[in-house]
Amino acid sequence: MIALSAAHTLGFAHCSKVANRIYNFNRTHPVDPTINKAYVKELQAACPKKVDPRIAINMDPVTPRTFDNIYFKNLQQGKGLFTSDQVLFTDRRSRPTVDAWAKSSPAFNAAFVKAMTKLGRVGVKVGRNGNIRRDCGAFN
Repeated sequence: MIALSAAHTLGFAHCSKVANRIYNFNRTHPVDPTINKAYVKELQAACPKKVDPRIAINMDPVTPRTFDNIYFKNLQQGKGLFTSDQVLFTDRRSRPTVDAWAKSSPAFNAAFVKAMTKLGRVGVKVGRNGNIRRDCGAFN
């Protein structure tokens, strides 16, 4: 899962998906304390509180159009866009892998290929066993 999460090195996300991290994280911290303070300012500038819901930001602030291991370097600097990304660095169980892949692009690339190949072997549910959503952000 750590390798597959790095797919967030490409693409964009709508501001609404990160607003909670940069404006109202919890009762004691309006901003997620694991996020880089300078990055928060960048995100808040790109995503003001009453932003048009169609506005989107790059998931990787450094190399948004390149599939690379910079994603892991971003996590080391507190620049994971989603909580699910940043926790890969803040959790002691996954941090060694993040650190290793931040240092070695070939190691990350090999791990991603292996993980994606395994994912491709997962059986697709069809018929009565399947579930098609009109809104992929919706939970059942």
